[in-house]
Amino acid sequence: RILEELGKGIGEGAIVLGQLLGYDDKAERLAVLDAGLAVRGIEFAYELSALTGEALEGFKAVKGGADPGLVASIEEIDARIGLFVEKSK
Repeated sequence: RILEELGKGIGEGAIVLGQLLGYDDKAERLAVLDAGLAVRGIEFAYELSALTGEALEGFKAVKGGADPGLVASIEEIDARIGLFVEKSK
């Protein structure tokens, strides 16, 4: 319920990205992402892509570096979104 309320301000894409990061298993995380993109479509993919791009840029500014596992997960999600966008053209 809290995430639903927060989502009104931060956007559904941010909530989905947060949920995806909750999956420890890469294959499971990417499968859930694929399913979500298939259902939500290209506009949602663009929204998520913007968020992952912002996150990756933000990580560069973190003194001492961001968590390598988090960075790797965001990079994987970003790459998978890119594949979806390319296939949709």
